[in-house]
Amino acid sequence: MLVPSGNDASYVLADYCGGILFPEAKTSNERINGFMKNLNTYMQNQGYKDTVLYDPSGFDTGARTTVVDLKAVVKKLLENQWFREIVSQTSYTATLPDGVTQTWKNTNTFLDPSSEYYNENVIGVKTGSLSDDYNLVVLYKMHGKEFLICSLGSQSDSSRYDDVNYILKTINESGYLKGN
Repeated sequence: MLVPSGNDASYVLADYCGGILFPEAKTSNERINGFMKNLNTYMQNQGYKDTVLYDPSGFDTGARTTVVDLKAVVKKLLENQWFREIVSQTSYTATLPDGVTQTWKNTNTFLDPSSEYYNENVIGVKTGSLSDDYNLVVLYKMHGKEFLICSLGSQSDSSRYDDVNYILKTINESGYLKGN
């Protein structure tokens, strides 16, 4: 779910967790709806007041969030080493129960050494798109300092990388990293 943006994986996870939370639920739809209700309550209780999600993948034009909430969620997740490891991988290969291997490729081209956008100082985090909006959350590390950059609403896949590259260039050229 985190490496290739597998929306189907988010539904499977919501169905599974919904079954734990609501063992009386008879259908997948009931389990997913119960999970989403619980998730939204949890988000509100954690202080993410401007976020409401309606489906597990977030691929819903009725959903809403703010960059403030998004940044706070990502900062919390980045406290976990396992999360950092997952979102920094260029690909992930799993051996399935039948012995067949399956590889998923990360869609964040900042992580791909063969991409024109490759940047060795980008650690991850996540790409996303909905309708005509292309989003990118990047963790950038330079000279021992980390920067979490949330770029929302770029006009195309390539423009989201151009937009973040502009921010990275500004960071690199600032006196902040040089100690000035």
